[in-house]
Amino acid sequence: MATVVLKGKIDIFKKSINDMINILNQTEDAILYIKPSEKEWSAMQIVAHVLEAVNFWLEDLEALLIVPGAKWGRNHEHVRRLAAVDENVVAQLKKEDAIQRLQDLVSRVERTFKKLKEEDLDKTAPSYNPNFDGKPLSFIVDHLIVEHVVGHYGQIVRHLAKVQ
Repeated sequence: MATVVLKGKIDIFKKSINDMINILNQTEDAILYIKPSEKEWSAMQIVAHVLEAVNFWLEDLEALLIVPGAKWGRNHEHVRRLAAVDENVVAQLKKEDAIQRLQDLVSRVERTFKKLKEEDLDKTAPSYNPNFDGKPLSFIVDHLIVEHVVGHYGQIVRHLAKVQ
């Protein structure tokens, strides 16, 4: 059961990543680094966030398989999250490297999701983020990995429409 369910989630994740890659390939490099406003991320900052965040959540998910019930998560002020989207850091991220890293992320998600059993998805654990406290591991899979990437693809599309 978990295999079928997770295969569908991997397919959704993969489609969103491929959509991101396609839009990166179709967009002039310089445009990717333009912020629509001072308070909004550029398309490349969004990509950098996706790369960092998905890896972060995969690491937490894998750790929870080893130490069930351990405290997991973070808030929006986590230092690695902030560093990943720093404009100076993102300015060093080349489009080709971002595309390669997005492609690598798909296989990383597949490897981690293959470790999950159906009963793992229902396990709960406390979180450093009170909004996520006591959520099942399926929440990390569904919300923090799959839906998160789907939502950020839409954000990239909206932001590029503002700067092109």
